Amino acid sequence: MSEVKYWLWLSQLKKLGNLSAGKYVRQFGSVKKLYFAAKEEISLTPGATDAEVAALMNKDLSAAENIEAKCAQLGVEVLSIQDAAYPERLRNIYDAPLVIYVRGKLPSVDDEPCLAIVGTRRASPYGIGCAERIARDMTRCGATVVSGLAEGIDSAAVKAALREGGTPIGVLGTGIDVVFPAWNTELQSEVAKRGALISEYPPGTRGSRGSFPARNRIISGLSLGVVVVEAPEKSGSLITAARAVEQGRDVFVVPGNIDAPGFVGSNALIKDGAALITSGWDALSSYRWRFPEKLEKREKKNRSPIAAVLRAAELVSGRADRQSGKKAVDKQKSMEYIDLKEELALSPEQAAVLSAVAAGASETDELIERTKLPAQEVLSAITFLELEGLVSAGGSGLKIIDD
Repeated sequence: MSEVKYWLWLSQLKKLGNLSAGKYVRQFGSVKKLYFAAKEEISLTPGATDAEVAALMNKDLSAAENIEAKCAQLGVEVLSIQDAAYPERLRNIYDAPLVIYVRGKLPSVDDEPCLAIVGTRRASPYGIGCAERIARDMTRCGATVVSGLAEGIDSAAVKAALREGGTPIGVLGTGIDVVFPAWNTELQSEVAKRGALISEYPPGTRGSRGSFPARNRIISGLSLGVVVVEAPEKSGSLITAARAVEQGRDVFVVPGNIDAPGFVGSNALIKDGAALITSGWDALSSYRWRFPEKLEKREKKNRSPIAAVLRAAELVSGRADRQSGKKAVDKQKSMEYIDLKEELALSPEQAAVLSAVAAGASETDELIERTKLPAQEVLSAITFLELEGLVSAGGSGLKIIDD
C-alpha cells in the first residue's frame, strides 16, 4: 500500500522540520509505522524533544488527503524521499525535502548532466544575452538546464533552452500550480510540457519571504554545478552559489564590467575562486568524463546567416517571391518571423530586430519604432545578436555581419 498519504501528513506537521522528521522515520523504519506509533514509543527516539513528540501526536490526515486529491486532479506526482524515483543527488543534500511535487516528466536526474543557470531579476541586456547564449550552448551540447524560473536571467535561460529543443527543469518557490511572476504562465506551462516542474510546497501555496531562498538549495541540489550569469552585491543567486559550495557542487561565473553594479557579486565570486566561463562548454567540459555518451562539444547548427538575413530584408522590403512551397501567410511581418525562427532559431523578438536591421534600421530608436517592442527587449535582442555574431555595432550604427 502506498505511503504517500503518511509522507504528506509528516511534511505538513508544524514545528517539525525535514531533518527532525527524518530522525523519527529512521527510528521506526517507515513513515507509516511512525504514524501509528504511541507517544511513549516516539519519546524513546534519541534526540526527541517534547515539542516534536507533541507535533507527531497530531494524527489528523485530512490535510494530507486533500493534498493527495488535489495532486491527482492536477496530474501532479508526489515523490517521497524514500521513493526510488526521488533523485539521489537531491536526497543527499542537507535538509532535503521530505516530499517533492512534480509536474511533467522528471528525467533520471542522477544520470543526467544537469547544470543550473541563475542570475538577477533586474538583468541587463548583456546579462540576458549571455544567459541565452550559455543555455543554448549547454542544451546543444547535451546538458539539462535547471532554473528557478524567476524574472530576468532565469527565464531568459529557460526560454533559450526550450528554443533549442531542451527539456529544462524548473524549481518553484510556490505550489506547483501557482505562477510567479504572474506573467510567466506560458513559460511555466511550456516547461511542464517539455521538461518538469518541481516544488516542495503543496498545491495552492503562495510564495513567501523564505520560500524562494529555500528553493535555491533544491536548484543546486539537482545540479552538478551552478552558473551565475549576473549577480549584484545582494542577490538570491549568491545564496544559490553558497548552497552549491556547501553541497560540494561547482560554481561557474560569467564575468562582467567591473564598474557595473549588476556584476559586483559575480566578480566577487570569481575573486573567491569560482571558475570563469564564457561559454556553456566551458562548464560542461568539466563533466565530459562522467557523461561521455551524453556530452559533446557541438558547434552552432549548420545555418546560413547571410542567406537568412537577406531573405529577411527581401521580406521586409516586399521583394520576396511569395509563391514558395511554404504555406501562404497573410501578414508580411509573420513571414519574417517564421523564416528567421526556422533558419536561425531566434525568438520572435530577436527575429524582429534582426529583420529590421537587415532592412536598414541601424539605431536603437529606429528599431524600437519599427518593431514596436519595449526598449529593454530591443536592447536584449541586440546584445544576443552581437554575441551570436549576426550583427555588429560601429560608428554608423548596427549592421549585418557579412563575412
